[in-house]
Amino acid sequence: MKIIDIPQSGSVGAVTSSRNRSGQYRRQRAIPTQPRTAYQLTARARLTALSAAWRGLTDAQRLAWASFAASFTVVNSLGLAINLTGSQCYVKVNAARIAAGGSSSDTPPALPSFDACAITGFTCAAGTPAFSIAGTAPASGTDYMFYASPQVSPGVSYNSNYRLIATIANGETMPYDALSDYTTRLGTLVAGKKIFLKVVQIQDGMQDSGTLFTATVGA
Repeated sequence: MKIIDIPQSGSVGAVTSSRNRSGQYRRQRAIPTQPRTAYQLTARARLTALSAAWRGLTDAQRLAWASFAASFTVVNSLGLAINLTGSQCYVKVNAARIAAGGSSSDTPPALPSFDACAITGFTCAAGTPAFSIAGTAPASGTDYMFYASPQVSPGVSYNSNYRLIATIANGETMPYDALSDYTTRLGTLVAGKKIFLKVVQIQDGMQDSGTLFTATVGA
Protein backbone atom coordinates (compact mmCIF):
# COMPACT_ATOMS: atom_id res chain seq x y z
CA MET A 1 0.00 0.00 0.00
CA LYS A 2 1.53 3.31 -1.12
CA ILE A 3 1.48 6.05 1.54
CA ILE A 4 2.58 9.65 2.06
CA ASP A 5 4.74 9.77 5.18
CA ILE A 6 8.22 10.53 6.41
CA PRO A 7 10.88 8.14 5.02
CA GLN A 8 10.99 5.04 7.18
CA SER A 9 12.17 1.47 6.99
CA GLY A 10 11.62 -1.57 9.18
CA SER A 11 8.83 -3.51 10.86
CA VAL A 12 6.44 -2.70 13.67
CA GLY A 13 4.14 -5.55 14.63
CA ALA A 14 2.73 -7.12 11.47
CA VAL A 15 3.51 -4.13 9.21
CA THR A 16 6.73 -3.41 7.29
CA SER A 17 7.59 0.04 5.92
CA SER A 18 9.93 0.48 2.96
CA ARG A 19 10.52 2.49 -0.19
CA ASN A 20 10.76 1.79 -3.90
CA ARG A 21 11.00 3.99 -7.00
CA SER A 22 7.31 4.96 -6.58
CA GLY A 23 7.79 6.21 -3.03
CA GLN A 24 7.04 5.12 0.53
CA TYR A 25 4.86 2.04 1.05
CA ARG A 26 3.70 -0.43 3.69
CA ARG A 27 3.06 -4.15 3.38
CA GLN A 28 2.20 -7.13 5.51
CA ARG A 29 5.30 -8.31 7.29
CA ALA A 30 6.72 -11.51 5.80
CA ILE A 31 8.63 -14.13 7.75
CA PRO A 32 12.27 -13.61 6.75
CA THR A 33 14.11 -16.42 5.05
CA GLN A 34 17.75 -17.31 5.42
CA PRO A 35 18.98 -18.65 2.06
CA ARG A 36 22.15 -20.68 2.42
CA THR A 37 23.76 -20.66 -1.00
CA ALA A 38 27.55 -20.75 -1.12
CA TYR A 39 27.64 -17.10 -2.23
CA GLN A 40 25.41 -15.93 0.60
CA LEU A 41 27.27 -17.90 3.24
CA THR A 42 30.57 -16.47 1.99
CA ALA A 43 29.21 -12.92 2.06
CA ARG A 44 27.87 -13.32 5.60
CA ALA A 45 31.13 -14.83 6.81
CA ARG A 46 33.01 -11.90 5.22
CA LEU A 47 30.88 -9.32 7.07
CA THR A 48 31.25 -11.22 10.35
CA ALA A 49 35.03 -11.36 9.94
CA LEU A 50 35.29 -7.65 9.10
CA SER A 51 33.12 -6.68 12.06
CA ALA A 52 35.44 -8.66 14.32
CA ALA A 53 38.51 -7.11 12.66
CA TRP A 54 37.15 -3.61 13.38
CA ARG A 55 37.29 -4.37 17.10
CA GLY A 56 40.96 -5.25 16.72
CA LEU A 57 41.98 -1.87 15.26
CA THR A 58 43.81 0.70 17.34
CA ASP A 59 42.00 3.81 18.56
CA ALA A 60 43.98 5.89 16.05
CA GLN A 61 42.92 3.61 13.18
CA ARG A 62 39.26 3.75 14.19
CA LEU A 63 39.48 7.54 14.45
CA ALA A 64 40.94 7.68 10.93
CA TRP A 65 38.01 5.66 9.57
CA ALA A 66 35.50 7.86 11.41
CA SER A 67 37.10 10.96 9.89
CA PHE A 68 37.10 9.34 6.44
CA ALA A 69 33.43 8.37 6.74
CA ALA A 70 32.50 11.96 7.60
CA SER A 71 34.17 13.24 4.43
CA PHE A 72 31.52 11.97 2.00
CA THR A 73 27.88 10.89 1.87
CA VAL A 74 26.14 7.77 0.62
CA VAL A 75 22.50 7.24 -0.40
CA ASN A 76 20.63 4.73 1.75
CA SER A 77 17.72 2.45 0.82
CA LEU A 78 15.26 5.27 1.50
CA GLY A 79 16.99 7.56 -0.99
CA LEU A 80 18.42 9.78 1.75
CA ALA A 81 22.00 11.08 1.74
CA ILE A 82 23.70 10.00 4.97
CA ASN A 83 27.15 9.63 6.49
CA LEU A 84 28.23 6.17 7.60
CA THR A 85 29.91 5.56 10.91
CA GLY A 86 33.59 4.65 10.92
CA SER A 87 32.81 0.97 11.51
CA GLN A 88 30.17 0.87 8.76
CA CYS A 89 32.59 2.49 6.32
CA TYR A 90 35.40 0.08 7.28
CA VAL A 91 33.17 -2.94 6.66
CA LYS A 92 31.63 -1.56 3.44
CA VAL A 93 34.94 -0.56 1.83
CA ASN A 94 36.77 -3.73 2.78
CA ALA A 95 33.87 -6.00 1.78
CA ALA A 96 33.99 -4.38 -1.67
CA ARG A 97 37.76 -4.81 -1.83
CA ILE A 98 37.50 -8.52 -1.07
CA ALA A 99 34.55 -9.04 -3.45
CA ALA A 100 36.66 -7.46 -6.20
CA GLY A 101 39.48 -9.92 -5.53
CA GLY A 102 41.64 -7.75 -3.27
CA SER A 103 42.36 -7.82 0.44
CA SER A 104 41.22 -5.75 3.39
CA SER A 105 43.17 -2.79 4.74
CA ASP A 106 43.23 -1.12 8.14
CA THR A 107 43.89 2.24 6.43
CA PRO A 108 41.15 4.28 4.70
CA PRO A 109 41.61 4.75 0.94
CA ALA A 110 41.88 8.03 -0.90
CA LEU A 111 38.61 9.39 -2.23
CA PRO A 112 38.17 8.14 -5.82
CA SER A 113 38.04 10.09 -9.06
CA PHE A 114 36.17 8.07 -11.67
CA ASP A 115 36.27 8.53 -15.44
CA ALA A 116 33.03 8.04 -17.35
CA CYS A 117 32.12 4.36 -17.61
CA ALA A 118 33.44 3.06 -20.94
CA ILE A 119 31.12 0.04 -21.16
CA THR A 120 28.63 0.58 -24.01
CA GLY A 121 26.20 -2.31 -23.53
CA PHE A 122 25.85 -6.07 -23.83
CA THR A 123 24.25 -8.72 -26.02
CA CYS A 124 23.09 -12.21 -25.16
CA ALA A 125 21.54 -15.18 -26.94
CA ALA A 126 20.19 -18.59 -25.99
CA GLY A 127 20.37 -20.75 -29.15
CA THR A 128 24.12 -20.64 -29.46
CA PRO A 129 24.67 -19.37 -25.93
CA ALA A 130 26.41 -16.00 -25.75
CA PHE A 131 26.76 -13.13 -23.29
CA SER A 132 29.13 -10.42 -24.49
CA ILE A 133 29.84 -7.08 -22.77
CA ALA A 134 31.10 -4.38 -25.14
CA GLY A 135 33.18 -1.27 -24.53
CA THR A 136 36.62 -0.44 -23.24
CA ALA A 137 38.40 -1.92 -20.22
CA PRO A 138 38.54 0.33 -17.14
CA ALA A 139 41.21 2.98 -16.66
CA SER A 140 44.36 2.14 -14.73
CA GLY A 141 43.64 1.87 -11.01
CA THR A 142 39.95 1.15 -11.61
CA ASP A 143 38.10 -2.17 -11.83
CA TYR A 144 34.65 -2.92 -13.22
CA MET A 145 32.30 -5.03 -11.12
CA PHE A 146 29.54 -6.57 -13.24
CA TYR A 147 26.24 -7.12 -11.43
CA ALA A 148 23.47 -8.91 -13.35
CA SER A 149 19.84 -9.70 -12.64
CA PRO A 150 18.04 -13.01 -12.94
CA GLN A 151 16.09 -13.21 -16.22
CA VAL A 152 12.71 -11.49 -16.08
CA SER A 153 9.77 -10.73 -18.35
CA PRO A 154 10.66 -8.33 -21.20
CA GLY A 155 7.92 -6.00 -19.94
CA VAL A 156 9.72 -5.37 -16.65
CA SER A 157 11.22 -1.86 -16.58
CA TYR A 158 12.70 -1.74 -13.07
CA ASN A 159 14.88 -4.18 -11.16
CA SER A 160 16.56 -4.16 -7.77
CA ASN A 161 17.77 -7.76 -7.68
CA TYR A 162 21.42 -7.99 -8.75
CA ARG A 163 24.18 -10.57 -8.27
CA LEU A 164 27.90 -9.99 -8.73
CA ILE A 165 29.01 -12.14 -11.67
CA ALA A 166 32.52 -10.87 -12.51
CA THR A 167 35.21 -8.27 -11.86
CA ILE A 168 37.66 -7.09 -14.52
CA ALA A 169 40.67 -4.77 -14.35
CA ASN A 170 42.60 -2.56 -16.75
CA GLY A 171 44.07 -4.57 -19.61
CA GLU A 172 41.15 -6.99 -19.94
CA THR A 173 40.39 -7.99 -23.53
CA MET A 174 37.14 -6.47 -24.75
CA PRO A 175 34.43 -7.34 -25.57
CA TYR A 176 34.28 -9.39 -22.38
CA ASP A 177 32.81 -12.90 -22.61
CA ALA A 178 30.57 -13.17 -19.52
CA LEU A 179 28.62 -16.28 -20.55
CA SER A 180 30.20 -18.62 -18.02
CA ASP A 181 30.08 -15.95 -15.30
CA TYR A 182 26.36 -15.39 -15.84
CA THR A 183 25.18 -18.97 -16.28
CA THR A 184 27.22 -20.25 -13.34
CA ARG A 185 25.56 -17.73 -11.05
CA LEU A 186 22.11 -17.26 -12.56
CA GLY A 187 21.35 -20.16 -14.87
CA THR A 188 20.86 -21.01 -18.54
CA LEU A 189 19.82 -18.20 -20.88
CA VAL A 190 16.20 -18.28 -22.08
CA ALA A 191 15.24 -16.59 -25.35
CA GLY A 192 12.87 -13.65 -24.95
CA LYS A 193 13.77 -12.94 -21.33
CA LYS A 194 15.24 -9.62 -20.18
CA ILE A 195 18.46 -9.11 -18.22
CA PHE A 196 19.58 -6.01 -16.34
CA LEU A 197 23.33 -5.37 -16.07
CA LYS A 198 24.82 -2.84 -13.67
CA VAL A 199 28.45 -1.86 -14.22
CA VAL A 200 30.02 -0.48 -11.04
CA GLN A 201 33.44 1.17 -11.06
CA ILE A 202 35.61 0.52 -8.00
CA GLN A 203 38.86 2.05 -6.80
CA ASP A 204 40.41 0.61 -3.64
CA GLY A 205 37.02 -0.39 -2.25
CA MET A 206 35.24 2.84 -3.18
CA GLN A 207 32.43 2.37 -5.72
CA ASP A 208 30.49 4.70 -8.00
CA SER A 209 26.69 4.49 -8.28
CA GLY A 210 26.87 2.22 -11.32
CA THR A 211 25.75 2.42 -14.96
CA LEU A 212 22.70 0.40 -15.98
CA PHE A 213 22.16 -1.55 -19.21
CA THR A 214 19.41 -3.93 -20.34
CA ALA A 215 19.12 -6.49 -23.12
CA THR A 216 16.65 -9.13 -24.24
CA VAL A 217 18.03 -12.65 -24.71
CA GLY A 218 18.07 -13.47 -28.42
CA ALA A 219 16.98 -16.75 -29.96
